[in-house]
Amino acid sequence: MNKWLQRLVLLLTMVCGICLVKPVHAEITGAAGFSVEPIDNQGNTGQGSYFLKNVQDGTSYPLQLKLTNNKKYSIKIVVKPTVAGTTSQGQINYSNLSTKRDDSLKYDWTKMGPTKQTVKLAPHASQTITETLNVKAPNFNGVMLGSFYLYSPTIDNHTKHKKSKSTVSLNNVYSYSVSSLFKVGNVDQAQPDLRLNRVRTGLVGTQPAVYLDLQNFKPKYITNDDMRVNAKIYTANSNKLVVHRSQKQMNFAPNSTFGYPVSWGNMPMKAGNYQARVWVKTSARSWYFKKNFTISPKDANKYNRNNPYTKRNYWPFIILIIVILVLLIGGLFYWFYKRGQKQASK
Repeated sequence: MNKWLQRLVLLLTMVCGICLVKPVHAEITGAAGFSVEPIDNQGNTGQGSYFLKNVQDGTSYPLQLKLTNNKKYSIKIVVKPTVAGTTSQGQINYSNLSTKRDDSLKYDWTKMGPTKQTVKLAPHASQTITETLNVKAPNFNGVMLGSFYLYSPTIDNHTKHKKSKSTVSLNNVYSYSVSSLFKVGNVDQAQPDLRLNRVRTGLVGTQPAVYLDLQNFKPKYITNDDMRVNAKIYTANSNKLVVHRSQKQMNFAPNSTFGYPVSWGNMPMKAGNYQARVWVKTSARSWYFKKNFTISPKDANKYNRNNPYTKRNYWPFIILIIVILVLLIGGLFYWFYKRGQKQASK
């Protein structure tokens, strides 16, 4: 029983270390086999478990992380700077490992000095590493948000090869994201601003859906669960509602795009012309978007096939088979008729 309790505590610890939704805090713990602690230095504010710095263009800032190996064997720890993104559920993603940047991002802090590092630590050893931020953002007012994402491939491999009765498969389970917020210039001049870029088809689980690509194209975030979205899909040139979805308590990273999913549920998706009408609200302001889009027969059939609740229309195939049979039977009758005529003439 104690063994399973320890596993449960370990899993909860890992989730806390990864799922950060506000740019102000990162849980630091050694339960996953290693610990990470940002070193408080000049310009730092907060509790020392994250980086929050007011920075200026043309200035360099050391960012130090103390790494500790809590295992009885040597391990490697990978440290990777990342830019924060936004998940499809409207939460700030500090574990965004994608190298693709939003097209509205003007200044990428991960290209201002911080680099990916691999650190080897002896059993129960500690080491402080330094990442240097060389701010190059002239005439910029806003924030740069991201994290230092840390994981141990050694511990991951050790866990994968360790005999266990568990059937759960996890990758990079031992990881942390140390959130990093850098304020540049007059931050109050920057405010979030949104737009709806496009509507695309896809799946939510096995259900056909459309994704509304919302973009925050300004260097300022929406936090404190302050955003809510109400999306409705209508047939084109009408007020006939097809599907709708609303969600509250959402956040939005600066200079990021996410696809807000609107599912067809158990209904079949039909090809045709549609219009998306989207309302987005925060305590500061609101937005309203309209976007026309088309669902092709190819996409509708493709995504309906994945939905176990969608009844497939077999009538086109049945009619095709009947037509083929009629032609075959007619051809046979014609052949026998001609053959009979030839025999009669003889």
